Amino acid sequence: MKNAAISGLLLCAVATTGFAQVIAPAAQTPTSAPAVYQPVSDSTRQAVHKLFKWGRLYGLISTVSGGLVLGSSSAYAIGGDMNWKNLGSMAMGGTALALGTTSLVRFSRRHEREVLAALERGETLPPYVMLMSPFLPKK
Repeated sequence: MKNAAISGLLLCAVATTGFAQVIAPAAQTPTSAPAVYQPVSDSTRQAVHKLFKWGRLYGLISTVSGGLVLGSSSAYAIGGDMNWKNLGSMAMGGTALALGTTSLVRFSRRHEREVLAALERGETLPPYVMLMSPFLPKK
């Protein structure tokens, strides 16, 4: 008898929670407005150009220094002087080379033109560009 009363209470509790739920109205799909062309001001264009220019410079410095470190530690390894220091230098030089190459690709002139075109369409800056600027708000 006690189990029947508990199961009856549970059944009532489950049934009342089902009545308490509200069905949300269907989401209205907004009509797509035509893309609005907003000319980008010269100061914004110059700031984006400066960010990409610095990104290319940092990428070039990282690529060259990483290549030099990787090349010199490889020369020591080929000469027979292989130890942990050379392995660490090779790993760090390879990492700097890879990151610099990635930065050169990411901040290329083609990507700069694409970002400026996206700004004219009213889109925001990509996250990798926002990380380069200390003055832009970050998420």
